[in-house]
Amino acid sequence: MLRGVYCITDSKFGKHEEMAKRALELGVRIIQLREKRMKDRELLFTAKRLRELTESYNALLLINDRIDIAISCDADGVHLGQEDLPLDIAREIFDGIIGISVHDVEEAKRAKKADYLGAGPVFKTMTKEDAKDPIGIEGLRKIVSATHLPVFAIGGISLDNVKPVLETGVSGVAVVSALVNERAKDFIDLVNRYLGI
Repeated sequence: MLRGVYCITDSKFGKHEEMAKRALELGVRIIQLREKRMKDRELLFTAKRLRELTESYNALLLINDRIDIAISCDADGVHLGQEDLPLDIAREIFDGIIGISVHDVEEAKRAKKADYLGAGPVFKTMTKEDAKDPIGIEGLRKIVSATHLPVFAIGGISLDNVKPVLETGVSGVAVVSALVNERAKDFIDLVNRYLGI
């Protein structure tokens, strides 16, 4: 189900398994493994452990960037950026969910064959080192209006600013830091209530 809170695990904020387990225990059912620093072998073993964990909670596992790792650990999907493998080529070699990062309406329109879009950063974020300038609530609203695909808002989203994000019509929100603080349960509950989950 491509809806609700989408947890991105990142080793800058803790161990992948611990972040995923906490999110799953709180009711999150979409986990993305995002890792830029591990060697391939360690990344694969981490992905396999997350696959076992997500299966035990009947949750989706998505792998950031790496289709080879996604295939090797039998992940449900991959998430690709604008500089990653093109969507049409990814479709030829991967038979699963494919999400695409978009920053404006034109990128959203080009990604019409994706399964969902990750739109942002909505707000300024320190989580992703190479993040682009924030698109703001209005930029997010334009992307949601321009596509029939589920849209997950990402970037700087917290309990304090999530309500206007949800009011744009997104299918959910993708977060890292909002799930590693003491207000994580309140955040998830608010999103789920708003989306009727």
